[in-house]
Amino acid sequence: MDALLNLYKPAGMTSREAVDAVRRLLKVRRVGHTGTLDPGAEGVLLLCLGKATRLNEFLQWLPKTYRATMVLGVQTSTQDMDGEVVATADAGHVTREQLEAVLPRFTGEIEQVPPMYSAVHYEGRRLYELAREGKVVPREARKVQVYRLQVLRFEPGEHPEAELEVECSTGTYIRTLCADIGAALGVGAYAKTLKRTAIGPFRVEEAVTLQQLETGDATDHLIPMTQAAKELLPVWSPHPRVLRLFRLGRFVKPKPFPPVPLPEDKPPYIAVLDPAGELFAIATIRRDEVWPYKVFGERVLYHPRSIEEDLE
Repeated sequence: MDALLNLYKPAGMTSREAVDAVRRLLKVRRVGHTGTLDPGAEGVLLLCLGKATRLNEFLQWLPKTYRATMVLGVQTSTQDMDGEVVATADAGHVTREQLEAVLPRFTGEIEQVPPMYSAVHYEGRRLYELAREGKVVPREARKVQVYRLQVLRFEPGEHPEAELEVECSTGTYIRTLCADIGAALGVGAYAKTLKRTAIGPFRVEEAVTLQQLETGDATDHLIPMTQAAKELLPVWSPHPRVLRLFRLGRFVKPKPFPPVPLPEDKPPYIAVLDPAGELFAIATIRRDEVWPYKVFGERVLYHPRSIEEDLE
């Protein structure tokens, strides 16, 4: 079973528990996800099954969309609903206009310091493991992209609630974004609810629940690898002899060159289709050469250790 699955993860379940449940229900050994959702969050958890796990690095390029309810004037130890309240303040003076006025500071390329309650590694351990021991360690700020940030709803009060919609890059912590916005307003904030509504073209409206997988035909919900690859990369359908060379790990210098538009903001990779229109390989372009990067056959004869090495 080599495909993608758009799963609806419920609140109260870890991403690992969701992966284990799908592995058990579908009897698939290799299952991976394309981005963790916090236990208290819900929504799209895009899973890769079987050979589709090898598409994971390309799926990381896709933007993610969230809806979060932010409570102003309350701070928690985890920056979300699962932590203990560590500070409160009267935020009754904050208006929707004031909130919207600070949002441009958090749009575009911004820096975030990962929260202590996160899966980031520090000297061989997860930060959340250290946090549970009461330890706080230094964390370096990371650059992330926030493509869109808007207020959908605002309810005034001593602790105003605002519903935000955020479209961002992989690695963005929405609860940290809420906390930073609250800090910019001088009152603090935390994320009361969090829902991931999309990963690229994979939307929450099309997500399947574990209950549906348990009671229905799972094949109705699987997304073929070829379909996913077409969403991610430019497509090339070369002569079959090119495919034979790729199986041997050899590059080609096609003439004419593959007539595919390469995105400016991503490495030059293309999806290679066989004569039947199915995904045969992922290839990388280096000058006037096309090299196999990942071949979806019985044996991969060419597999560079990293994208960076492959482009050298």
